[in-house]
Amino acid sequence: MAISNNGRLLSTDSNVVDQTLRSNSTEALDAKPPPTEKLLVLGGNGFVGSHICREAVQQGLAVSSLSRSGRSSLQDSWANDVVWHQGDLLSPDSLKPALSEVTSVISCVGGFGSNSHMYKINGTANINAIQAASEQGVKRFVYISAADFGLVNYLLRGYYDGKRATEAELTNKFPDGGKSLCL
Repeated sequence: MAISNNGRLLSTDSNVVDQTLRSNSTEALDAKPPPTEKLLVLGGNGFVGSHICREAVQQGLAVSSLSRSGRSSLQDSWANDVVWHQGDLLSPDSLKPALSEVTSVISCVGGFGSNSHMYKINGTANINAIQAASEQGVKRFVYISAADFGLVNYLLRGYYDGKRATEAELTNKFPDGGKSLCL
């Protein structure tokens, strides 16, 4: 007698009619399989990033985060389910270990300051992340961006120029799996 892949008994004995395999064990059948999707949230310590991390953990994803400070100072229980990495997107090599086995990235990295500083954070840092994720074979990349608001664009030129440069790189490196979300 042998058992097939579908759990039914197979027999050459003429006295045994096709029967369903029964188990006497009390194993849990509702156990969730381990997540197959691994999400990396860039800037997971910030306001938007921490909310994305929390929601992803609650949805059952394997979540990691990379930020300059590393582990979040949040004491919420979900934060214990996130793998925290310390790194700087302006030093692309510090991102590579965090990208191991990642299937999707969400970048919430952004900042204010002088025009050159805003371009460096909103543009260069995120472009580095997009390039590193593309090189590592990540399937999807989501970039949290900002909508244009006329005069504000002029006052925060480095901020918006950096955002637009990042959006262009995202379209270039992830033509089918990249999205910019403008908030």
